[in-house]
Amino acid sequence: MSVSGGAITVESESLTADADALFTSRGLRRDFAEDVMRIDLTGPPAEPEWADGATLVSWSSEVAPRFHAVYDAAFRERPGFPGYSADVWIAENEEDEDFRPDSSLLVSVPGVGDAGFVVAAQDWIVQVGVVPAARRRGLGAALVSAALARLRADGSDHAWLTVNLNNPGAAAVYRRLGFEHRGRRARYRTEGGGTRSA
Repeated sequence: MSVSGGAITVESESLTADADALFTSRGLRRDFAEDVMRIDLTGPPAEPEWADGATLVSWSSEVAPRFHAVYDAAFRERPGFPGYSADVWIAENEEDEDFRPDSSLLVSVPGVGDAGFVVAAQDWIVQVGVVPAARRRGLGAALVSAALARLRADGSDHAWLTVNLNNPGAAAVYRRLGFEHRGRRARYRTEGGGTRSA
């Protein structure tokens, strides 16, 4: 919990229904929540199913701005989108010591161009996005499957990811790929003076 200028922020790494009820009863409003999911990579890898004509490239300094453009197009309409500039978003990924550029992939499809991306780190699928014009073609699932295969080839025996609660369609895709729910994280805030206990 943190208190700054009368505003209180509480973050939970293992949210339960009882904790949610407690936080809201104390005047805190949940402004973010995500499910934590995990997959074992010990079995045979799933084969990605690509749309006709799809081409794939791995992250490089030359291609990174294209990744950012897809990130921006895929998420700019989502609630809470931070709108990071290309420089900030690219640096955030590249400066992470666990970042895996060879497992971070960009897919292009005919008629759309750059259509989807996945960013991976050691044992993590960090972010997946598909531009609106290319959704419902299985690109997100194919990108995750391809990244998992590369993480497995690099020695990972499992992978984690998080998915916002306001994105149930993505959670369903991850479950179909074999990810299992392992917990929920959330952040609560309140504005105002005084001190509150939670």
